[in-house]
This record gives sequence, C-alpha cells and structure tokens, in this order.
Amino acid sequence: MPRKNIAIIAAAMTLASLLSGCGAQDAGNADGPEMPNFDDAVLAEGRSIWMGTCRACHVLGIAGAPAVTDYANWEPRIAKGMRALYKGPINGIKGDNGKYKMPPRAGNDRLSDSQIERAADYMVATVEYLHQQSQGR
Repeated sequence: MPRKNIAIIAAAMTLASLLSGCGAQDAGNADGPEMPNFDDAVLAEGRSIWMGTCRACHVLGIAGAPAVTDYANWEPRIAKGMRALYKGPINGIKGDNGKYKMPPRAGNDRLSDSQIERAADYMVATVEYLHQQSQGR
C-alpha cells in the first residue's frame, strides 16, 4: 500500500477518534438543551449568530467555556452587565498562560461588533431562560 494512502487512512482514523469523543462530557443529551427562540428581533438575530459561532463551545462548556446551563458560572458574569460581557468575545479572553481561551471576535473574523453583541444578548437571555426552566418557572 503506498505511503500516501497509509497517511490518509491514519489521518481519517485519528479524526474519527477525536470526533467520537465530542459530547462525551454530557451523560444526558449529547447535543445539549434545546435552544430557545425569542420573539424579539435582536435576540432572533443573535440566535442565528450564536448557533453558527458560539454554540460549539457554550452548549456543553467545551474548553472551559461556560455552558448555557451553568447558571452559577454565568451569574457573576451577568451581574457585571452587558458592556463587560461584550468585551470578551470582541477582544478575546486570555487564560493564565497568556494564550487565548476564546479568540478575538469569538473566533469568527466576519462578525461585526454589533453581531457579536447580539449573540451575547441571546446567550444571556438563554442562560436566564434555561435557569428559569430548571427552577420550574
């Protein structure tokens, strides 16, 4: 078998192995909770952006991102206000090691500041909604 084919097979097996671990942290629904739809136009736009850019990390709390279901983790962040919350995804968030935990522009250079803000608005509304649902409200 030519070396090129072996390399392709090895790469495919590695990728399959990595992908099979996705979602293993959640014993319940590997896709996370059903994300709410809101009537508000800003939140509806934010949902569209969030589903395409933010969902991958924030639905289950991948790579240290606070999961939308982790209200205790979100509560102090929400208390700082939306202006403070907007800074993280716009400018990026660095860890103690100086490397980005969340890259600038939330990892999507095509997004404008207002689009990032709308996605953040949606995420906070979702965190609060899911928390209320978990409390039976």
